[in-house]
Amino acid sequence: MNEPTAQKTINPRSVLEYVPYFRDKIFVVHVESNLVNCPELVDALLDLDVLQEIGVRPVLMVDGNDAETLYKHTQSCEMRTALVEVPLKGGQLVQERVREILSRHQIPVVASGKSDCFAHEAINTAFALGAAKYIVLLDNHRVPSLNGHPIAAILESEVATLSDPSLTHQELLKQAAEACRMGIPRVHLLDGKMRGVLVDELFSEEGVGTMVHTDSYREIRQLREDDIPELLSMIARSVVDSKLVDRSYEDIVKQIDNYYVLTLDDSIVGCVAVYPYPDHHSAELGCLYIKHRHEGRGYGKNLCEFAKNKAIEMDMDFIFALSQSAVHYFRDRMHYAEFSRDFLPPERRRSLELSGRKSGVFGLQLR
Repeated sequence: MNEPTAQKTINPRSVLEYVPYFRDKIFVVHVESNLVNCPELVDALLDLDVLQEIGVRPVLMVDGNDAETLYKHTQSCEMRTALVEVPLKGGQLVQERVREILSRHQIPVVASGKSDCFAHEAINTAFALGAAKYIVLLDNHRVPSLNGHPIAAILESEVATLSDPSLTHQELLKQAAEACRMGIPRVHLLDGKMRGVLVDELFSEEGVGTMVHTDSYREIRQLREDDIPELLSMIARSVVDSKLVDRSYEDIVKQIDNYYVLTLDDSIVGCVAVYPYPDHHSAELGCLYIKHRHEGRGYGKNLCEFAKNKAIEMDMDFIFALSQSAVHYFRDRMHYAEFSRDFLPPERRRSLELSGRKSGVFGLQLR
C-alpha cells in the first residue's frame, strides 16, 4: 500500500452541519479483505481519522482472521488505532476489548472471523455496541443500482418488494436489509475503490452509495422549539427578498403546532405551515421553503401534498396560499386555481390588506 503524503481535507461547511448529529455515534466500518492492500483504501482511512476528530467513534472490521495487516496500514496513516488480537468469534471477551479501546478514544481494528461482510458475528457485534451505522466498503464496484442508476436510499421493508430485472447486487441488498432487522438502524453499501467515498456518502444527504435503513430517512414532522433557530436562518434569504413574511422566534412559538419540517437524515431541508380557519372551513398553506441546494427534487411538492392532506384531516373544505413571487409554482406546478381575495377568511383578508403586500390568492377546493 502507498503511504499517504498529505492529510485529506473536507469542506468545513458540510462537516459542521453534521457534527452535532454524528458526535459520540459508533460507526462500524467493514472492509472487504481484497481492499486491504489497495492504495484507494488510504483515502477511506484518512476520512475515518477525520470522523474521529469530529467526535465519531469508529470501529474497523476486516474479513477473515487477520486484522494485523489493516492495523499496520492505519499506523502508517498515523491513526489512533489499537489491534484486537482475537477475531470476533472470540465472543463476549472480544466485545469487551472493543469497548475498552473505544473508551480510550482509539479506533479498534478487529477481524470478523468470517469471509462474509454480513456474517452474524459482525452484525451482532455492531448491534451490541449500539452502532448507528454499519458501513461496508465493497470491492469490485458492487453498489446496487436500478435501471442503471445507483439506489441512494431504500427502506428495509421495501427491499423484498424489488423485482425489476435491471436490479443489480440484489443479494447484498437483502443482506443489508437483514442487518437492519437485526437492529442496525442504517447500513451503507459503498464502493471501496472510490476516492473520498466516506466523506461523499456521510456529509451529503443524497450520498454516493446505497443506504438501507429502518427508520425514516426522509420524513415530514412537526416543528420542535429547538428547531426554530434553524428554521429562521433557513428562510432568512426569502424574507430579505420579500418572498416570505418576516417571522420572529416568538411568532413561531405562538403557532408552533401549525409548522412542519421536511428532514433528510434528520437534517432540516424544508418547511411548511398549515394555518386553520375553522369558522371559514379553510386552511392556509404558508411558509413554504426548500433550502437552495435541495431545490428541483420534488420536495416542495411533497410539502404541498402534506399540507393538503393535513387540511383534509382538519375537515377543511378549501386550502389556499398567498404569494406574489411563486405564482407559476402554485398555478402551473401545483394546479392551484387563482381566486379573488373575497374567498379568504375575513380576518385573513384584513391582515393581508393591512400588510400592503400584493399577494395573489391560489387555492384548491378539497370537497
